[in-house]
Amino acid sequence: MAREVTYGLSYPIVLTRTCANQCGYCRFPIAGPERLPPLCVIRRHLREAARRGATQIELIAGEGIATHPDIVATVRYYGLDSYQSYLTRILEMIEATDRRSHLFSLLNIGPLSLAELLMMRPYLCAIRLMLESADEMLAFRQAHFRAPLKSPDQRLEAILSCGKAGVPLTTGIMVGIGETRASRLKAFDIIARAHERYGHIQAVRIQKFHPLPGTPMESSPEASDDEFLETVAQACRCFGTDVAVQVSAEEHSHLIGRLLDGGVSDFGDISVGRSRNSLVPLEMLIQRMVSETQSHGLHLTRRFPVLDRYCTPRWYPGGFPSRIPRSRACLLEQAI
Repeated sequence: MAREVTYGLSYPIVLTRTCANQCGYCRFPIAGPERLPPLCVIRRHLREAARRGATQIELIAGEGIATHPDIVATVRYYGLDSYQSYLTRILEMIEATDRRSHLFSLLNIGPLSLAELLMMRPYLCAIRLMLESADEMLAFRQAHFRAPLKSPDQRLEAILSCGKAGVPLTTGIMVGIGETRASRLKAFDIIARAHERYGHIQAVRIQKFHPLPGTPMESSPEASDDEFLETVAQACRCFGTDVAVQVSAEEHSHLIGRLLDGGVSDFGDISVGRSRNSLVPLEMLIQRMVSETQSHGLHLTRRFPVLDRYCTPRWYPGGFPSRIPRSRACLLEQAI
């Protein structure tokens, strides 16, 4: 049987761009909504996500904002006692979606404590939390000079908390933000050791730095494609078949064939809410992935926010096991 290469169809919802970090390469906190959307707006997003055929709802927010005065004031205005309660309500809404919707949650909101994770765990499907780098010197450079939550020790603590709570996790590194090649290998070793301990890391994402106008690092050179692909190949050698190595096909559509040559097994989450002005339309991107995987003798398949090996009662003692077989059957009917 041909080796599978997976991807997901995701509907991202940006809850707020308030963030405790001001990374030198990131434009996320600069513009956009400040207040958290009310739950009625979230319901509309869920209906739209189902209409567009998404499987995953990615909840996105800035990091370290639970005690921010504006966040606290907003959740209290909504009749809730905390930011965690607000997030939990949204996760409950996703879990309770109509059977025909097949929507599952992915949190992308930064580090969470073990207590916060356990509070949300009955309704939480998966988390994305990038280690980003094991290079401690980035705290003294443009990349993380104003990003207090990006220290390697803090990121590792949060990654281990996900393992303690039994939440499948996608983590990974960024390439080209000032780190050394040696620190990339160190990052892979840190991730591998965390996975050996808890078995919860389902994918390692390799992300490439792109200079963005208006950021402190807008004039910094980005890593070459060859250097990026070399890092991807190192990750594939390090993690083998036990952990998926993920690279976004959306960001690197011109490299799909070479990524497959290097051993990539997951093309990340493709947004169904893409702009009509996107350089590569959704249908064209998927067709390109299909063509390249077939030419490599591989099989492309859609997935949930978690890979199949985590879709068991051990990882989801709540409502997920009853929904997953039905949802998987639906995806098979829609398979390309």
